[in-house]
Amino acid sequence: MSRSYKKNPYYTDGSPGSTQESKKFANKKVRNTEDLPNGGAYKKVFESWDIHDFINRWTWEEAKALWERGDDQYLRDRYPTLKDFYRYWLKCCKSK
Repeated sequence: MSRSYKKNPYYTDGSPGSTQESKKFANKKVRNTEDLPNGGAYKKVFESWDIHDFINRWTWEEAKALWERGDDQYLRDRYPTLKDFYRYWLKCCKSK
């Protein structure tokens, strides 16, 4: 397992498997396009939001404030201590 961390904590909508499949499909579509000029024209062949519908930045301060407020009962039930919630945040947003 990699010990490196993302520089910016963010999360996306898809699981890693579905994202990889979407990227493979996008690359295949771009490679099979015959009339493709040089430069960034490949971006017009396949829209990037088909790979990720959204990507969101979620810092530890924001996550901690959400957990401490207790608005989200699911988070409180699933992660009863702040340490458990921090591990979840690391896994989902900070670790690669």
